[in-house]
Amino acid sequence: MGTVAVAAEAQLRKRNMSTKDHSTTTSIWWIKRDFRLHDNDALTAALEKHKFVLPVFVFEPDLINQTDYSAMHINAWSQALHDLRERLRAIDSDIYVETGDIETVLSTLSEKIQFKAIYSHEETGNDWTFKRDIALASWCQSRSIDWFEFPQTGVIRALKNRDKKQAIIKERLTDQAVVPGPDTVPIPESARSLCKQQAISDYKEFYAEKSYMNVIFDQLQPVSETQARAELKSFLYDRGVGYSGGISSPNTAFECGSRLSVHLAWGTISLRTVFKATARAQLHHREQNTDAAKQWGKSLRAFTSRLHWHDHFIQRLESVPSTEFCAINPAYANVQYQDDSEKLHAWTNGLTGFPMVDACMRCLQAIGFINFRMRAMVVSFAVYALHLSWRTIHPPLARIFLDYEPGIHLSQLQMQAGVVGINTIRVYNPTKQILDQDPDCLFIKKWIPELADFKAAEIIDYESKLLGDYPAPVVDFKAESKLMKDQIFAIRKSAEGKESSAVVLNEHGSRKKTAARKNKKPSAQINLF
Repeated sequence: MGTVAVAAEAQLRKRNMSTKDHSTTTSIWWIKRDFRLHDNDALTAALEKHKFVLPVFVFEPDLINQTDYSAMHINAWSQALHDLRERLRAIDSDIYVETGDIETVLSTLSEKIQFKAIYSHEETGNDWTFKRDIALASWCQSRSIDWFEFPQTGVIRALKNRDKKQAIIKERLTDQAVVPGPDTVPIPESARSLCKQQAISDYKEFYAEKSYMNVIFDQLQPVSETQARAELKSFLYDRGVGYSGGISSPNTAFECGSRLSVHLAWGTISLRTVFKATARAQLHHREQNTDAAKQWGKSLRAFTSRLHWHDHFIQRLESVPSTEFCAINPAYANVQYQDDSEKLHAWTNGLTGFPMVDACMRCLQAIGFINFRMRAMVVSFAVYALHLSWRTIHPPLARIFLDYEPGIHLSQLQMQAGVVGINTIRVYNPTKQILDQDPDCLFIKKWIPELADFKAAEIIDYESKLLGDYPAPVVDFKAESKLMKDQIFAIRKSAEGKESSAVVLNEHGSRKKTAARKNKKPSAQINLF
């Protein structure tokens, strides 16, 4: 890495160290994955230190064209942006929207509006966004523009001592107060006409590159700050009573699950807001002398425990960016996969001949959501039964997760593939999942119409005979899964595997005291969905 890049990265890692007086100047609030006014530290800091703050959002074609982005994500940006603009216009403000690379857009904007600082949240994204941010830091340095980044989760940049992480998370997410949205975001008068000239389209021109999608856009979960706050309230005081016990089946998880994962992914609500609101709801339900109070307590405790895992996984990508490309445990670097293109196509399009797997994949292609257990199953099936690499399935699966969060996604892929080395190896049997989670085959029939006229017993017996036009199983699940399991277990039991896993556990394992006391390895499962 060159001298300029090193200096740029150093600036990228610093946080709000400047002592300059910007009280009469204009700053930029660069909106990325923080489409909200409520509890936004970057926006709050900009408003405290500058006379004017111009909100800026940039549709970046190079980011959109990355293999892990899709039409679903473009749609999420557009929805969240529409809502944010309405909220800003309601307080006599607006957003400057442009298309292009961030450096060019800001260079052009600086010719029209003089600004001395940029404020944004700390983003843990894919490799492209990381390199983009390093380049922008260099651009800012060359123009004497300060760039201040603020964490919006418990993820810690340049974390040196993981043992201190829990205290930092507690201070950020449970001790600090939630900051209400501002009464106004004053923008320079000269920027008003610029903002009004730019409509927020649905950016259909980018969809052409993503034509493989089978998205049902009117069935996608709405992504906006307004919807996020409504979703949180309905979960904590209505739908969430069935969270514990209801989130495993795809027939109940859509209603009982929080459905907040998409809002946390795109920043239409802050994690701190969710923690605080959940604590208030727990107190409220404890004070209610009702039959449901006990179940509410159980469900919200389960939800809170899973909230704590959110940043645990993103921290892995933040601390080890190579996680996007390499197994976090080097002992598993040379696992032998087949990566057969026909099997990948069958899996991606829900044509494997395994009804539960295919129903989940078709559901994801259409609406971008499925519950955690089913996500784990489709990954486990791809790796163990089809012998597809976690690296190979990363982009196509990311594209059909509306709530795509790179850190969680990559950590979960590696965990379900068994290449982290510190977690229990789980291979989900698709037939067992039907019996446990969809015994009447309601979910399967909804998403696989060619099976709609078959009885549940016939669908469950899919390995014994053909079901009309529905494809036969593409592999022998038991035999193929054993081959991959044998390979993973051989590495796990080897001297290299044990030594490497001990290092991974020390660097990336849970620091929960309960796990340490019991001398148990944490399961490291997450289910916010």
